[in-house]
Amino acid sequence: MTAGQLQVLKTLSGGVAGTVASFLTNPLEVVRTQLQSSSATSTGGLASAAGSPKIIAQRIFESQGLRGFYKGLRPTLAGIIPARTVYFFTYEQSKRRLAGAALNMPEGSVGNALISGFSAGIASNTLTNPIWMVKTRIQLLADKSAGQRAYTGYTDVIGSIFREEGIGGFYRGITASYWGCAEGAIQFLIYEKVKKRVLEKQNTENERLGLPPTTQHTKLSLFCTAALAKGVAAVVTYPHEVARTRLREQAREGVFRYKGMWQAIGLVAKEEGRSGLYAGMGVHLMKVIPNSAIMFLTYEVVNTWLGTISVKEQEGKTVQ
Repeated sequence: MTAGQLQVLKTLSGGVAGTVASFLTNPLEVVRTQLQSSSATSTGGLASAAGSPKIIAQRIFESQGLRGFYKGLRPTLAGIIPARTVYFFTYEQSKRRLAGAALNMPEGSVGNALISGFSAGIASNTLTNPIWMVKTRIQLLADKSAGQRAYTGYTDVIGSIFREEGIGGFYRGITASYWGCAEGAIQFLIYEKVKKRVLEKQNTENERLGLPPTTQHTKLSLFCTAALAKGVAAVVTYPHEVARTRLREQAREGVFRYKGMWQAIGLVAKEEGRSGLYAGMGVHLMKVIPNSAIMFLTYEVVNTWLGTISVKEQEGKTVQ
């Protein structure tokens, strides 16, 4: 297996990992998206369900059955592989380039992790924002009293956005997504730092027991490290999630109330207070923490496996 083939497989492993994690957590994604919407707090929409994941879940089940919890799954599956592939590829390339002689920012350093994580988020979101726009629109319950309508399918969503909002409509919420790149940067920073600390602690214990040092993490430590990193990063940057959902809503009475990230955050804060800015965060954390932990663990395991294959192939060539 050539170095190029290994790189392709490593890159794709991020996409595969994201696909597995997203499929398992899609029901939570649907509930969270509706909790973040303005309909969850409007008198004409889901007033009785405001702040209640249980009631929102009941409404979804009553109106759409189990199928309702998997709305938006198809665009998620269509988008997650390119999104995560680009994300991990950009992260790895940025990390290596920053560690090069010209910039001399060692892998694992604060600057390297922040810049690499931010770059990965920018690249991924720019490429896939139209997919997530379609996904969010079809997951939200339509408020007919405000002139919104229920979409009949993905073709209807795409056609309606194009006719009514133009190409720019597919990029609604991208400013909030860019701000959300700070979440990825913080996540990678914590992940790299904690991973390094765990390995140092493990090798200190190995030395005490007279065992050789190791460069391999246990699967449990990788899972817990990824979960911790995602949890902290998600809480710190959460308001951008609410702003992004609001920006992607249908117009109410023909008017888009939310016109930009900061305007959306300011309006939500003014009308709904802190609770509005953190609407749905509990469900969000239930979704993204296991999602991210599964994704990072899968990515690391696949990378380790591919690295082992590469070493064995090199050893075989040497023997020959």
